[in-house]
Amino acid sequence: MAEPPESPSEQNSGDKNSSRGDRSRQGAANARLVMIMAVIGALLVFTVAALLNWPSAENPPPGVAQQPTTTAPPPDFEAPAGTCLNWTQDDASDISEVPCSEPHLFEMTGTTEVWARFGPDAEFPSTEVFNEIKTKRCADVARQYLPNGLDPNGRFEVSAFLPSKQSWSDGDRTLHCALQQPGPVGQLYRFTGKVDSLDQSDIYDVGTCLGISGSAVFSPVECSKPHSVEMTGVADLSQKFEDGHPATEKQDEFLLTTCQEQLADYAGGKNVAEDKGLSLYWDNISKESWQVGSRKVNCKVAATLDDGGFAPVTGSVTGEISISDQPAPEKTPQPGVPADGQR
Repeated sequence: MAEPPESPSEQNSGDKNSSRGDRSRQGAANARLVMIMAVIGALLVFTVAALLNWPSAENPPPGVAQQPTTTAPPPDFEAPAGTCLNWTQDDASDISEVPCSEPHLFEMTGTTEVWARFGPDAEFPSTEVFNEIKTKRCADVARQYLPNGLDPNGRFEVSAFLPSKQSWSDGDRTLHCALQQPGPVGQLYRFTGKVDSLDQSDIYDVGTCLGISGSAVFSPVECSKPHSVEMTGVADLSQKFEDGHPATEKQDEFLLTTCQEQLADYAGGKNVAEDKGLSLYWDNISKESWQVGSRKVNCKVAATLDDGGFAPVTGSVTGEISISDQPAPEKTPQPGVPADGQR
């Protein structure tokens, strides 16, 4: 049947808007950060399909070393909508069903057929084509599965189990769609509970630091290690806006004050971050995210560069920090690989 999960596209909605004190500098920083995350998102969309097949000795997933002892799941394996799955191995060879009340990596949302696009004699699609159809078709399945819809910029995104080359040649055209929670560069983070009962806002716990690769964001690390961004607060826009989706300018007015207050409490003083060379910024909530119910964003600090990237920061803003004038070493993303712990 089908084979292991493709990795997340990260969509991680990520770092979209910054505040530098005056409004003109804030707007310029916002534009640069949007560009950074667009590039990261494009990379993830390209790489996510690399780990989509159930592993077997005859057909190991791309990028994973062949494991002779790995076997494919039994032919009668089923994971209907609402099933939650977990695994610990990078190649998902130990995948199993778990209660959704326990930490898990996948929540199945249903199936969709692609016969209309691929007839009985169609060649096995490329990674790019599979990713394209997965993104569209499984997003449609997720919207039907979730009572209030899927936040397109939220912390969850669609993935799928795809047919293997063998099952494709036998006529299998079924995508088994799922929801997953990726980090900034595609590692999968476990979540507890079903998505329809969880806040889809794309936020991290206060005190989380995101790693750095070159001048771009990477997976979370300890703040004592070089990093790109430190989360200094969580702002809830529902405290200010009770009606329809607020314009970005209105959000910024509220978030400027709220994030400054939270940063002062977190760092131990009003000007502590600025004096250490760090800039305060935040995310905004899109209309589509608002309609799904997302209301929270992170307040963050970083040492931003003129070209829109990040300088490596070592140490938390709550204590001593150092900012490097050299880019961090480049790291290789591992989309689809289970991360340690939960977001």
